[in-house]
Amino acid sequence: MEKTKFKVESGIQLLTRLSTKKTTVDNFYPNLFQSGPKPGEVIEMFSNRSCSFLLIDMIIEAVLPIKFGGAEIGVLILNTDGHISLQALTASLRNKLHTQYNVGLHEDDFAKVLNDMIDNIFILDVFEATQLYTSFQNLENILAKHNNISLCVIDTLTAFYWSEQSFKITKMDIYLRNLLRIVQKAVQCHEVTILYTRPEYFNSSKDLLENTEACADVPTAEKVNCRIQVCQIEDETFIANVRTSSDVTRKNFKIEFNKINWL
Repeated sequence: MEKTKFKVESGIQLLTRLSTKKTTVDNFYPNLFQSGPKPGEVIEMFSNRSCSFLLIDMIIEAVLPIKFGGAEIGVLILNTDGHISLQALTASLRNKLHTQYNVGLHEDDFAKVLNDMIDNIFILDVFEATQLYTSFQNLENILAKHNNISLCVIDTLTAFYWSEQSFKITKMDIYLRNLLRIVQKAVQCHEVTILYTRPEYFNSSKDLLENTEACADVPTAEKVNCRIQVCQIEDETFIANVRTSSDVTRKNFKIEFNKINWL
């Protein structure tokens, strides 16, 4: 007789399941996502140059209040490359509120809106591989403590690849999938969307962008739902190639006066 299998929940998982439903990233950043990523989905962003400017713009829209067109969610950032800082994000938040959204608020009200947005940003600076794995182990505790976090950003997921290699080299694709599996397991009970970056060269397959298998609607542990390739075509002009299991789109944008203008 086959034994009945029971799923045992940890205390953190139980509290998360019984807590109030959190705000999700639906309809987030429509310039790239037509209907917005869903909880539990994985987004990969890669480029032969830095993706920081686009990534910071996405983080800003994530924490931006709904009345200004944002998602108003909490964002957890694992900062492994040192490209993101709270100071840079604060400056970008202030600039975007003033210029792009023409927010005409009293100085005190403006400061409150800005501080509320900053309070929704959680940054973990990670300097080496052991610290990265420790951060992964603590994800469940962090997400349970801060139930408003709906987006987990890892920039860059593959930062410590070479420091972990010895006489036997792990294939880049396998290394990436193993890390992604660890992250997905840690956040699986928290309705969190994962967004990670990697260098464009970091893959073992020549046709990774064309490969839709990892984007297919199948329950694989290391599933990637959306891939975004950022290519620079001129000094300030870029193309974002967005691929999912059902669609491929191309969006052009320019960086002008420290802001992104979609073409």
